[in-house]
Amino acid sequence: MRNLLMRAAALAVPGMCVAVSPVQAHVSAEHDAPAIAPWQQASEWPDRIIASFEGDPATSIAVNWRTAASVTTAKAEIALALPDARFDQNARSIAATSETIDLDAIQRAGVRIPVEHNQGLPGASYHSVRFDGLAPNTLYAYRVEGADGKWSEWFQTRTAPARGTTATPEAPLRFIYLGDAQNGLDSHWPRVIRAAFQTAPDARFILHAGDLVNRGSRDLEWAQWFRAGGFIHGMVPAIPVAGNHEYDSIGLSEADRERALAFLWRPQFRLPVESALPAELHETVYDVRYSDDLQVFVLNSNARDLAAQAAWLDAKLTASTARWRIVTQHHPIYSSGNERDNPRLREILLPVLLKHKVDLMLQGHDHTYARGTIEDPVQLPARHSAGEAGSVTTMFVNSVSGPKQYEFRENGWTDYGASGVTLDRMAENTQFYQVITIDGGTLHYAAYTADGRLYDDVRLTKAADGTKTIAQEREELPDTRRFDNTLPYPGRGQ
Repeated sequence: MRNLLMRAAALAVPGMCVAVSPVQAHVSAEHDAPAIAPWQQASEWPDRIIASFEGDPATSIAVNWRTAASVTTAKAEIALALPDARFDQNARSIAATSETIDLDAIQRAGVRIPVEHNQGLPGASYHSVRFDGLAPNTLYAYRVEGADGKWSEWFQTRTAPARGTTATPEAPLRFIYLGDAQNGLDSHWPRVIRAAFQTAPDARFILHAGDLVNRGSRDLEWAQWFRAGGFIHGMVPAIPVAGNHEYDSIGLSEADRERALAFLWRPQFRLPVESALPAELHETVYDVRYSDDLQVFVLNSNARDLAAQAAWLDAKLTASTARWRIVTQHHPIYSSGNERDNPRLREILLPVLLKHKVDLMLQGHDHTYARGTIEDPVQLPARHSAGEAGSVTTMFVNSVSGPKQYEFRENGWTDYGASGVTLDRMAENTQFYQVITIDGGTLHYAAYTADGRLYDDVRLTKAADGTKTIAQEREELPDTRRFDNTLPYPGRGQ
């Protein structure tokens, strides 16, 4: 437990979230659910299986899972996903790294975690492996073990394309982007992640832009989050971003409470460690070079030390040769939620984004939908409209996939006009998922409502010299979604 306390104490962060009066859905299931659901408790069988990236995605796959605390050692197997019925005869085994966490014991020992629902919950073991030495762009099958002989089903997942494989062009690269899930994890959010998978079953990964749950040290919410995605988590690797709700006020007394990354973050995701960054940023600030065409940079907008992240990002972008560079963090550069703003992000991070002409910024936090652009002043100055192409430096998106919704800023993004940003599309009262497709010099961005209807649809095209143009794909899109043109919203004004 001492190590857990030391880790928690090292991860202090400021309160970046500005207090608001949200317009929220009544998602009663989360509040009415029992403290320990029948499917929540760990057993000798593996559960909460999720793939992620720690090494080179072309040659490695990382996997995490959970068991009862009695399972202190575990292993996993991997094999080529062949058409042979007994492909598993060629599987190789690898021992897992394991640790045990008992949230109830931590609380009983006097460590204050603002979660009352872990009482009586037995501890659990968290296991992880990294399969290395894999072939690029190849389908593999893997399974993980709990107690001796208690195996999961086989999952299939594909490695990333090899770098420099220009002789045989790859199929378009597609991935899913989800804003805050946070609430309604066992009621309203499951349909969104499942609809996203139906729309893009060939997605290579899912980017979760923070606030995956509402209370980061409440095990029930993670149980709901993993249950909602089910087998999708094991097949489509995750790129998770730490949101403010992945942080808790942790301490031995009220006087020594500090905001720290939730106890369950690192055990549940195996992510890259940037050794040059402060320890509190490890596994929350990292990058994934997925292919020649794409590199994703993950920031932690909760942390005090934004300057260190800005320097890290500047160096990474300087060295990057990827055709498309995408940056993601939880708090938006340009807020869309009413009474919200993050000026320190614009002060410290925006200059780096514009210096390197980052193509796309994917964010969450504001529980509204917003997409806008900063145009390239050196290129075509004219604004773009339906069917017309306009120049662009960076495109910014804030989105939400869960049912908690806020009102949009009264003046939209006009308050940010001095920086040259323009709001191109917005929405309220709507759960979204986004599918992004990269095909050489073209990036297609599409936002869908939870029922699979296309709401936003643009295409970025990048020339050989790096200049970009943006055009709306479809002339006709649905009317802007607001609270007053959709179904009545329970709890408005509360």
